[in-house]
Amino acid sequence: MATHPGRYQAYATLPLQNPEASADELERAVREDGFVGAMTNGFIGNKFLDHPDFEPILARAEALDVPIYLHPGFPPEDVFNIYYNTVRPGYDQLFQNYIFSGSGYGWHQEVLTQCLRLIITGVFDKFPKLQMIIGHMGEGLPFYYERIVGDMSESTEDSLNKPIGQYFSDNFWYTTSAFFQDELLHLLLRYISVDRVMFGTDYPFADMKQGTDWFRAVDLPREAKEKIAFRNAEKLFGIKV
Repeated sequence: MATHPGRYQAYATLPLQNPEASADELERAVREDGFVGAMTNGFIGNKFLDHPDFEPILARAEALDVPIYLHPGFPPEDVFNIYYNTVRPGYDQLFQNYIFSGSGYGWHQEVLTQCLRLIITGVFDKFPKLQMIIGHMGEGLPFYYERIVGDMSESTEDSLNKPIGQYFSDNFWYTTSAFFQDELLHLLLRYISVDRVMFGTDYPFADMKQGTDWFRAVDLPREAKEKIAFRNAEKLFGIKV
């Protein structure tokens, strides 16, 4: 960032097991180092960010007006053993199960679950300006959107300040990272405003050229493509590309 000012930005890495220290480190990283938010990585021990223990971090992020990127992470051992640990005599399945619990499937369910927990526990009613980012074209949200809203609206009507679907539009941003498929982008845009979607590649875990070539060829109006490519990021992070 110092060598190439204006080209690179950064998220803070926080000591999430200590929420108060995390809040202070987030503020230091934003104010002193010019970072534009923080990134988490899945479970914190056996908890998600909706747990009351993490309110100091969420409150500080809202006060600083910086987002938190909800990146997935590998599950705790108990979750891994119940959901992803398979047995097939004669085969070493460790690598298979590792991917099954991660990028092959589990990660995306985990992030969407965490998003829903943040909503239904009232986190965004308590911190209405708090902003979260999720990647991988919404982590399955476009596929499940109508089901979630249709089945959970009644059960959350008296417990939330707004309809459950509204939080996905007011408190979340979405990136295209590693999911370079036209149909998925168009499905996301069916439910989420183009003003909330940002281009991402997931480099170095996905091919940057493949991602950029894909996006250049996507059939969208120029204004929409510019918003996704950089204008939305400028707005969210308070930067100039």
